[in-house]
Amino acid sequence: MTKEEILEKSRNEMKGMDVADLEISKSAIQIGWLVAVCLMAIASFIDAIVFSRVPVEALFSILAGLSIVFWIKYSKLKKRHELFVAIMYTIASICFLISWIIQMIIRL
Repeated sequence: MTKEEILEKSRNEMKGMDVADLEISKSAIQIGWLVAVCLMAIASFIDAIVFSRVPVEALFSILAGLSIVFWIKYSKLKKRHELFVAIMYTIASICFLISWIIQMIIRL
């Protein structure tokens, strides 16, 4: 492949996309995710104090989302650290899911 063919292929792939727009969107999504996780953690802490229960459904959602993030990172980067964290978050989210199901069964 010549340099011109590579450049043409790149232009076709990026057609209609602005790199600055993509970076701003990526940054906004990262900040939004961080804020959502922090707010959920704070709400879970307050819920635990006020209602004297562990809000496992909130913890399940946080950890499930984080596990997806690290599975995607591992699939792209192939780093052992990403795999380890993905597995740990997945195990924790499954544990919180099971706890949530048990909590709902007990309340019935």
